[in-house]
Amino acid sequence: MAELTEAEKKAIQETHDTVIQLKTILIGVNGDEGLVGEIKDLHRNHNKLKQSFWTLVGILVGSGFIGGGLWGLLK
Repeated sequence: MAELTEAEKKAIQETHDTVIQLKTILIGVNGDEGLVGEIKDLHRNHNKLKQSFWTLVGILVGSGFIGGGLWGLLK
């Protein structure tokens, strides 16, 4: 089996260090959720906002506010 040269060993070590840094940033360590956790939190907040928006639209349509306003504009 061929031995690795110092340049190859150095390249492998640099690649290893880079992978560890990327993994730490993406997944996080020591309770930090990293970018993946932040995206999950953003998705959760977006879903809450979307649900609130459609609830408000439903209330406004149900109360006749939007329908009456449109009817008034079209007349």
